[in-house]
Formats: sequence, C-alpha cells, structure tokens
Amino acid sequence: MKTLLLTFECPPDVTGGGLCTYVQEYINAKIERREPTVILTADFNVHDEVCTYFGCVKVIRFNPSTGESFKHMGHWAAMSYEFSNQVKKIITDGFKPDWLEVCDGFGLGYFTLQRKLCLEAPFTDLKVLVTAHTPVTMIDEWDKKNIYELPTYFTKYMEQFCFQAADKVISPSAFLRKKLLTEFLEKDVPIDVVPNPYETPSTSLVPGKEASDNTQVYDIPDYAIASRVCYWKGIEHALAGFDLYWANGGQSSLYVYGSDTHYFKNNKSLTETLSTKYSKWIEKGLLKFAGLKEHSEILFIKKHLKALFHPSLFENYPYSVIEHMAEGGLVAASLSGGQAELIRNGENGFLFDPHSPKSIQDAILTMDALDDMQSRSITDNAIQTIKDTCSYATVMTHKEQVLATAEQNASAFPFTSGKELTHADAKDGSAPTVVIPHYNLGALLIEAIESIKFSSLPDIKILVVDDGSTDKESVIILKTLEARYTNLKVIYKKNSGVAETRNIGVQHATTDYIALLDADDLVCVPYYEAALKILNRYSNVGFVGAWNEDFNQHGRLRLWPTFNPEVPLQMIMNTTNCQGLVVRRDAYLAHGQHDPNLGMFLDDWESTISMVLNGVRGVMIPHPLFKYRIREDSIFRDKFRMFTINYNYIIDKHQAQLSGCYGEMIKFLNANGPNTQYHNPTIPSANNTHHTSAPAPAPQHEGGRLVQLVHKYYDSVNQPGPIRNIRMGLRKLGAGQLAAHFRK
Repeated sequence: MKTLLLTFECPPDVTGGGLCTYVQEYINAKIERREPTVILTADFNVHDEVCTYFGCVKVIRFNPSTGESFKHMGHWAAMSYEFSNQVKKIITDGFKPDWLEVCDGFGLGYFTLQRKLCLEAPFTDLKVLVTAHTPVTMIDEWDKKNIYELPTYFTKYMEQFCFQAADKVISPSAFLRKKLLTEFLEKDVPIDVVPNPYETPSTSLVPGKEASDNTQVYDIPDYAIASRVCYWKGIEHALAGFDLYWANGGQSSLYVYGSDTHYFKNNKSLTETLSTKYSKWIEKGLLKFAGLKEHSEILFIKKHLKALFHPSLFENYPYSVIEHMAEGGLVAASLSGGQAELIRNGENGFLFDPHSPKSIQDAILTMDALDDMQSRSITDNAIQTIKDTCSYATVMTHKEQVLATAEQNASAFPFTSGKELTHADAKDGSAPTVVIPHYNLGALLIEAIESIKFSSLPDIKILVVDDGSTDKESVIILKTLEARYTNLKVIYKKNSGVAETRNIGVQHATTDYIALLDADDLVCVPYYEAALKILNRYSNVGFVGAWNEDFNQHGRLRLWPTFNPEVPLQMIMNTTNCQGLVVRRDAYLAHGQHDPNLGMFLDDWESTISMVLNGVRGVMIPHPLFKYRIREDSIFRDKFRMFTINYNYIIDKHQAQLSGCYGEMIKFLNANGPNTQYHNPTIPSANNTHHTSAPAPAPQHEGGRLVQLVHKYYDSVNQPGPIRNIRMGLRKLGAGQLAAHFRK
C-alpha cells in the first residue's frame, strides 16, 4: 500500500517523544514490508527541500516559510496550508498514494482536507487517514491552560475538523477514543482502535533509533519518571504516593527526567513548587529532578532501573511504556490511560490509581519485594505482550483491514458544531443569478460585470437592482449594459438602502442559486464554477464563499483568509466573505435576507449569522477568488459607535438561538477581549500581549504620511471580522474625513 505521511516531527533530527517514535516505527514497518512511502515533514533550516531515502521510504523535508501563507495566517494555519501545497506538488509530480495519513496535532491536515472537500484537483481522489496521538488543545486543557485564547481556540477547531473530515480515524487506544468522543468532539465520529507499531530493533533501520554505546557513569536511581514535569503527566500525584512511601520508611530513590512547566495553581515552576514541597526527600537523596536528558541517555538509564513509573492522569498509548516493556523492563503505570490496556496488574507490570497515594505506595512496596525470578517472569510476559500487540505484521495488517472499510464521496459536509439543514437538489442545477445592488457606481459596475463575463461558468444571469441612482452617467451606463447583454436585467426602484435593494434582487431571481456582489467588487474566473460544484455535491451546504483579496486603485492591499463559519465563533467575529457569497435562493429567502434595520452597517454579517444559527451552513474555498474594493471616497456613518449599536441589535435579535452558546462566548471574550481586538482567528488578539506569536507585519504603502496613515487604518480594521463589515461606510472613508477622525 502506497502511503504519504504528514508529520511535524521526524527522526533523526528529532528523537524521543510519541509522534517522533511513531514515525520512526512507521518507517521501519514500511521498509520491512517494502511499501513505497513518502514522509513529508517541515524543517525551517533547509533552503527549499531536502530528500533522504531509506529503502522504499522517501523523507522530504521542506521549509514552509518559503511559501506565502505566513503573511496571511498564524503559525499552525500557515503550516497546514503549506503542507497542503506540498501534497499537491507530490501528487502532481507522480506519487499517487493509496492513503494519505496525517497526525491530529495542531490540525496539520486541515487545509489538505478542506481543499479535498472543496473538490480541488488533485485532492479530490485522496483518501485521508487521521491518526490520533492526542490533539494538542486537549492536552492544553488537561494541563489547565486557557484554550479559549486565540489562536488556540481556532487550533482546536482545526483539529476537530480533521477528525470530522477524514475518510478514516484510528486511535491507538480505547481510552483515547472515549476521551475524544466524550470530551473533545462535538459530533460523533467513527474511530477504530489500532495499536501503534513497535519492535525492538536488532539493527537500526533509521538513524537515531538506538542509543549509542555510552561509557559514562550515570547516577542511576531505583525508580524513574521520564516525562515532562507538568500537571497532566501526574508528577504531583506520583510524588504524593512516594511521600507516603518514604514517610513510612521506604528507601528506594526516584528521579524525574524531563523539562519543566508552569504550575497552574500558582503560575510558578512546577519543578520548583514540588522541590520546595518535598525538599526533605531531596536533601536525603531519595528524590531528584534531573531535568531534560538526551534520549540516548534516558534509554541507558532505563535499562538499570527497578521500574519505570508512568503516573499520567490522561494518556493515549505512551511509547515510553511500550519501549520499556519490550526491552524487558518493569513498568508501573496509571490506570488512567491507554497503557492500562497493555498491562495486566501483577502479570506483566503494575497498575495503580494515580489519585490514591496508598495505591502508589502499595505498587512501590510490591516491586521492592520482588525477587529476581518473580521480576523475570513479569518482564518476560511484558516482552511477549508487546510482540503480540505491536509487531509490524500485526499492526499493519490490522490497519489495512480497517482502511478497507472506508467509504468516500459523502453527501454531507463535515461541520464540527451547530445545527444543519438538508437542502433539496437544485431543480435546474444551472448557473446562479448574480444580484448586484447599485447606487451611483456606474463606472465601477462595468468592471464588476466584466469580471462576471470572464467567469469559467457559462450562462450566468445578472440582475442589477438600482436603488434610485441620481448620477446621470451611472443611469446611462445602466441603460447601455442592459442593451448590450441579453442575460443582464436592471430593476429600477426608489432609494431605500442596500439591504432592501439586495433582498428585492434575490426575490426577483428565478434560479435556484444566487450570488451576492456589490457593484464595486470583482470575482475571479473560477469562483462561481467552484462554488456550484460544492453546492451540488453537499446537501447540507447552503452557501459558499472564498478568501478575499482586498484592493484599491493601486492594486492588492492584503489577502484575507476566510473559514467555514462555525458556532459560536461566527457570532463573535465574521470568518466569511459575507458580501460575496453564492447562496441557495430558498435558504437566503428563509433565513438570510439582509435586515434593513441595520442600515448599511453589519447587515451582510448578520445575514450569515442568521443562516448559520438556523442550520444553513457555509463552506469557504481556501483561495482568493473574491476581490473586495477599498474606496477612499465613500461615505462614513457615525464611526465605531454604530458598530456597537448594531452588534447589540444582532445579539438581541438572535438571543433565543444563542442561549446555548453564551457560556462559551463569555469564556472566549474573557480570554481575548472585545471583538474589536481580533480579526483573524489564526493569530492572537491584540488583548493577548503575552502570547509569543504575532501577526505578520503590515504591508508597506507608498505616499506621504497621511496616505500611510489611511492605509494603516485599513490594515488594522479591514480583516475578517465585524469591524471590516461596516459596509458602505467605514470601509469607504475619505482621506480628509479619516484624518479628522484620528485627530479627535
């Protein structure tokens, strides 16, 4: 079976750690089975890409920063997009895998799956397997971190989406499967349990696999914990058990190997906190925090232990336990985790309750009392358990059997949360009617019409609704366009505002699909064709959008990535190009009509909120197919005060439907500040000044100080979010008015 594996950890440059060990074992298994395989991993130290071959396995290391994504998105979203670009390149270059496998961490497969589900070649034919190693946001929550902060909150969405969108999901343990379904995913996902592969090597197939011969003399303890010093790894709980053991006269020593973290209870070093609490045992030489060690050194030390302790409170399927059992070591592990599925207490290892100091003490006393024959019997059983469970032949055969049951071409798009309506198939399946509200923009309307005429989708109807234009030139242009194009119709009406004008256009359209377009915006050639493919494929998709390219008379200002609107994030910040969507007409009329009470302020964003809350779901194509014009000569309506007033109106309007979301919304707002502080969910909010990540620098603009000030203003507010949607007003402020605004 030909496979393509995506990973952000890969030996030999990275050693130790569960994912890296998995990749190492994966490579060895593929070599043994002689299956053509490509491993794709990121390496910011290479110039472009570097290829290494291990028999039938090709490892490609590429530098993601050579792509454009980091200019528009935060780190992990950009990483995911650059991985998807590399996947496209690999397939286009001739390697067509039977399966693409990707780890769950950081949503690494997010854009590969989004592009596949948006029916983009060559992703459409990919079968994608997500292997659960434990999502990082699940670990963050276990470690008592605030997962509502951006971009962590959106990273969780990316991880959830990967599970929902994959053709198959496997977990190495039933424990992790249960945790995913009960604590992480909002919707049910079929998850098969397939153990991770491991074999004790007689020779190294991959550099870095084995510990090198070490002639150094190490300080060897009786027991050891080889783990990061953090809450969820159970270090604090293990020491409570050892404290009881030592207080009752126990003399076996414990060393803790691993990097330090902050303790959520006091925001201080956990190592320092525990060292202070148990200082008397440190002074007596029974306890030592030995810090982070090389993987080879840890392997050497582990061979000389009485037993390895693994006290984790939550764990998927720890390779540290598997390695130690396979190599004839004694293991004492927590009942809470996938390792408990490998260990039979007293037969091939020992299990304890991590929340019971007495249970931990009893395990230590039992192991202290073992004679050599008893210990050998237990470790022999442990070796056989790993052989029976984790051998390459067993695991890979099991995985192939699971993958053979996968089904593709689902008729529903995998949204991660919220209500979903199912829509009837379009009766005509034809091109949409593009509805364009117009008021005194004749010259720009010509450009909008021309962009539609260049569309790759034929037979597009255009319905221009003129909202009582007073400019004579614009009226002449309308008459000329109507005479020139047989598929263009103009409706003339008295001035009543853009919301009602747009609604009237949709009401007069006769096609199953309509496309929203302002008279000064443009669409790219493939946009409508790509959108209709998605609408025709998925019965639960009500509208389709795309990334925005914002431009003015000088050219591109910036690219704004958009994302599938999910509950409740879309209620807090806009993640769609709501002013240029392709929508099912019936769905728009039922739930998406623009509210005239909002004037020209947030009416388009409120439309998407209404649709999503009522189950009309949307998909965003991850390419800049929509062009949003920034005009500096447009009207300005009461500055930011109108945003607050209209946003309050929106929340009140949908209060009943939002009632189940308020808890999460409050947590999000507490973590990130008011929704004027963030406009791209993949980067931190301006409120989170402590976050290490930062948005890409704003593009440089030519011109004097005033012009630069204007552009910095647009750079700050015109990102996907509520501020950018102060339609026909804030986005189109004149330079003189803006300068006056900043002087106040």
